[in-house]
Amino acid sequence: MLSEDLSNVTETLREYAGSNNGKLYLSQRQTNMLIDNLGLLSVDLGQYEKTHGPIGAGAPNIAAIQRGLAAGTVVSLADRRMRHSFTPDDGGNAA
Repeated sequence: MLSEDLSNVTETLREYAGSNNGKLYLSQRQTNMLIDNLGLLSVDLGQYEKTHGPIGAGAPNIAAIQRGLAAGTVVSLADRRMRHSFTPDDGGNAA
């Protein structure tokens, strides 16, 4: 299942970062592969959604990632849910 595959990729990235003091030191080739395959996953999911309707799960997480990439930092959505000082959009916060 896609969810299991994504979970495995996430765990592999977490382990890789853990062995590098919390940072992902990706080569240019690895970076290109990751970005290209995320793009292909997006196309595949788009085709699925055209047939079966939109997939609503994870939207706040995606928004948090997008804002974090734009700002250069990401606050974990899980950490955010434990704080009351954030806005109620539930989409994480890039600060």
